[in-house]
Amino acid sequence: MSAINMDLDKKFRFNFKRKVTIGGQTYNVTFNDEMDRVLRDLQVEMEALYNQQTKKTDEFEKMTVDQRKNYLNDKFKQIILNVEMALDGILGQSGAGKAIYEHYDQQSYALSETLRVLRETKEELDGTAKEQERKKHEARIEQYTGRKERVKNHVNANKKRAK
Repeated sequence: MSAINMDLDKKFRFNFKRKVTIGGQTYNVTFNDEMDRVLRDLQVEMEALYNQQTKKTDEFEKMTVDQRKNYLNDKFKQIILNVEMALDGILGQSGAGKAIYEHYDQQSYALSETLRVLRETKEELDGTAKEQERKKHEARIEQYTGRKERVKNHVNANKKRAK
């Protein structure tokens, strides 16, 4: 009996490493589970800040205008810090997030867009983007067929009333 040899490395040819240039620097990024963890952690931190804010609405309304400004500025600084730290983890270099923020004239938009593009690239590389597109497509089909069924039922009901 002969053995069947398979070389899965040749078949899959996985390559989750990319050179990413942002903010004048080039980083060697591995789009892996660690990146997923960093992104999930950031999402949890953002949700916690949001939940904390919604619970403090009564306190917020009692604040003076200056207190509100200080409170909101502190929260915004915390968000920027969280995103910078996430980028440090993803790009594998301490201070990378801060460097990007400074390079793009302290625009939080640059940080969030960087995260978005990195996340989308990871989803394309590991196949989750295809899965998400498939689910969206199925939802659109379901919505269409559901709407079609409702229209059909409405027409039938009107026909019955007309008789």
